[in-house]
Amino acid sequence: MSLNETAIKALKPKAKRYDATDRDGLLLEVHPTGKKVWRYRYRFNGKREKLTIGPYPAVGLQEARKRRLQAEELVHKNVSPSLAKKREKQTLRRTGGAIRNVADLAESWIENVLRPANKRAIQDETYVRRDIIPRIGSLAPDDVSAADVWGCAEAVLKRGHAQAARRVRGVAKRMFDYALSQGLVRANPAATIKPTHIAPTKARSRTLEAHEIRQWLHAVYTSRLSRPQKLALHLLLLIPVRKGELMLAKVAHFGDNQTMWDIPAENSKNSAPIRHKLPRQAQVIVKELIDLAGSSEWLLPSPHANGRNPLTKTSLNSALRTVAGLPPDAVIHDLRRTCRTGLSELGGIPDTVAELCLNHRPKGVAGVYDRAERLLERGRALQRWADHIDKLIAGGNVVHINAARA
Repeated sequence: MSLNETAIKALKPKAKRYDATDRDGLLLEVHPTGKKVWRYRYRFNGKREKLTIGPYPAVGLQEARKRRLQAEELVHKNVSPSLAKKREKQTLRRTGGAIRNVADLAESWIENVLRPANKRAIQDETYVRRDIIPRIGSLAPDDVSAADVWGCAEAVLKRGHAQAARRVRGVAKRMFDYALSQGLVRANPAATIKPTHIAPTKARSRTLEAHEIRQWLHAVYTSRLSRPQKLALHLLLLIPVRKGELMLAKVAHFGDNQTMWDIPAENSKNSAPIRHKLPRQAQVIVKELIDLAGSSEWLLPSPHANGRNPLTKTSLNSALRTVAGLPPDAVIHDLRRTCRTGLSELGGIPDTVAELCLNHRPKGVAGVYDRAERLLERGRALQRWADHIDKLIAGGNVVHINAARA
C-alpha cells in the first residue's frame, strides 16, 4: 500500500532502523533518532543498488516520487542513478559547484572558450541554446551518451536543415572537448559521431552567368530595399569580400579619399588583415554609403539605435528574400564565387592574384615565406572585373564569361 502524508507523520522511531515502503522501489527509511530519509531501490545490470533521494520533510512525498521517476528514467538509459549522483558530487567538488549539468557546462564553454576565440560566436551560441540545452541540458556532463548528442542533431535534421544538424554535432564536440580537458567527462560523446552519418556535405558551386549578373542588379535596384542595402549588394559583386566583413566595415577603414579599403584582422574570417585597392565603381558606391551613414562610424549602420550598431548579416539576408526577380537559387555568397570565377575567365590574371583578392593565403611553407600582398596587381584585377560588369549592364559587346572557358 502506498504512503500518504498522514501515514508518514504517524511513523514513529524504533530501537532499530526500519523501512516504510511506498511504491515502485521508493521507501522511507526511519532511524531510531526519528530522522526519515527517502531512498530508491532498483536493479542495475542484474545487481541491486540504492539511491539516496533526500530527507523528509525537506523532500516531500510528491517530490520524492518525482525524483524516483527521474532515477528510473536513467536506469532505462542504462545509467546507474547511484553512480551518476557520485559523479555529480565529484564534478561539483572539481568546479566549486559551478558546473552541475550540461546547461552549466554550456554557459562555461561559451563564456571561457567560444566568445574569446570567435568574433562571430552568435550562430554557435544559437545552436547551443536552441538545439542542445533544451534536450540534454539537465543531464550531468558525464552521463551524456552519443545517442543523446545524435538526438540533438537529428531533431534539426528532421526540420529540414541538414548542414545545421552537422554544425550542432560539431558544436557539441567542441563543448565536450572542453569538458574533457576539465576532467568533467571520461570521453567525448560526440567524437564517435561522423558528420557524414548525419548528413552528406553539400558544397555550393553556384555562380552567376552574364545574363544573371544583369538580372541580379536589375532586381536589386528596382526592389523596395533601402538605398544602403541596394548599394551593399552591388558592392559585394564588385569586391569579393565576405558579407560579415562588409557589415563590420567602418567609415575610417576607407581613408580620406575612399580609394582603399582596410579590413582589419578582427573583421577577417581567417584573422588576416587585407587592404583592397578599390575600382572606380566601388569608390562611387562607398562615397555614397558614407554620405548615407551620416554621423555613424559604420559604413552600413543599422536603422535602429541611431546608427550606433552596424547592419546585421541576417537583416541583409532577410531583406533579400523580399526581392522579386532574382536569379533562381542565388544567395549572397554566390557573388564572391562569381567574382573569383570571373577573375579567372577574364584571362591574364594569375591564380595567386585572384586568390589574394579573396584573402586566401598560401598554405604550408609558401604561406610562411610568401607574404606579398600584390596590392597593385589585385587592384588592376578588380578594376578589370568592375569594368566587365559595367559592360554587362550596358549590354555591350563583351565575351560571355563561359565563352572564355570554351
